[in-house]
Amino acid sequence: MDEERMQILKMVEQGSVSAEDAARLFDALEETPENQDRQAGGKKLRIRVTDSETKKKKVNLTIPLGLAKIAAKFIPPKTKRKLADEGVDVDTVLSQIVSENIGKVVDIEADNELVEISIE
Repeated sequence: MDEERMQILKMVEQGSVSAEDAARLFDALEETPENQDRQAGGKKLRIRVTDSETKKKKVNLTIPLGLAKIAAKFIPPKTKRKLADEGVDVDTVLSQIVSENIGKVVDIEADNELVEISIE
């Protein structure tokens, strides 16, 4: 089983996405003429959440950039609004992901948490 499919299954197992969303992600992978990861040149999207006070890592997620592009289509509007309230323009972040520029995409500090999103 390829890496993208395993990542989707892990997200379902962790409760990050519903079974319905996973089915749509699988469908999107099927519709893609070429493997998304190869198109992205093997690049990865990394999301880290760190407790600002203890410096302890809460989340350290790395997924293939191709899968991140597909998954970005499933961000709920409520989540986009919440991020906007924190000063994060989701459309700008998504455009950075699509552009595949390597480096830090966003750095957010809120509620004693530091969230870092980068492309490696």
